[in-house]
Amino acid sequence: MIFILKDFGLKKNYLYEIIATSYSITEDGLAIKPNASCMGIRVIDEEQVQISPFYNTTTYKNLKENSIIAINFVDDIFLYALAALKEKESPIGIPEIPSEYYGFKHLEFRSIDVPFIKKAWGILIGEVSKEFHKSKKNDLGEVIIPMFKLNIIFTEKFQESHKLYNRAENLALETIILATRLKVAKENKNLTLFSKIYEDISSNIKKIERFGKNKEALKAIDLVNSYIHHFS
Repeated sequence: MIFILKDFGLKKNYLYEIIATSYSITEDGLAIKPNASCMGIRVIDEEQVQISPFYNTTTYKNLKENSIIAINFVDDIFLYALAALKEKESPIGIPEIPSEYYGFKHLEFRSIDVPFIKKAWGILIGEVSKEFHKSKKNDLGEVIIPMFKLNIIFTEKFQESHKLYNRAENLALETIILATRLKVAKENKNLTLFSKIYEDISSNIKKIERFGKNKEALKAIDLVNSYIHHFS
């Protein structure tokens, strides 16, 4: 299937932050269990997208088991906070995104129901065509990251968007990502990095609060505040 990049406001080789929804099948085989995560995608060409979930994530496990994932383009920055900060033993009481946020898209030609975010303005559904690995260095050290190339097998736009985040929302997204890295720095007992990330988060929060009127950004930051409180 060929999807038209410009219909989704996408450009080749650019990196885009999205919410990815994957799924597993319950042990009794009777239900689909959705999972949502924030991550970046890179458009390779008119037929393929690249995605890089870490090894220890539910997204990686689900992709290995089922090979199908939905890429959700979402305007609401609060949903990015939910997807990024949820965890099994959540310190802020969010072990998973509530079920009311999910819809299911039935793909007749695959005989499957793929979960997606109902508030998305558009979705791409991809199927794994290749897995490879890449070494990457950052201030958390050197890590090996799995890379999946996805063939796009289904697309749908629910409404026009291509929204450009304003400054408050851009800062909120950056702060959400920093919050996830704060936990890793804490677990690695890297106190220098932990302090730097914490300072960056605090600085961003003050700026967002100063902007004042963006309700979605403020809701997302309230969640981040609650989250980082448990690591300070």
